[in-house]
Amino acid sequence: MVLILMFNRTFSRDDQIRFSLFKFKVPKHPRPAWDFQYVINRVEKGREYGFKGRLVWKRFISAQDCLKEYEKWRSEAPF
Repeated sequence: MVLILMFNRTFSRDDQIRFSLFKFKVPKHPRPAWDFQYVINRVEKGREYGFKGRLVWKRFISAQDCLKEYEKWRSEAPF
């Protein structure tokens, strides 16, 4: 299986998406967890902020298939 997280952007002067890995220290069964944060560098009153994203969970075929998922999403989504 593959989990694909897609975002329409990752970094700009105004905002950024950061990825984090948390290692939960459970003695017999470690449980790592991936997360992301949306960070706004300078907040301005009255301005809208945001991003577009998509999550895909499917059977892994190949890296090329994952890239095709992203290209398909980018061609269909209004950015």
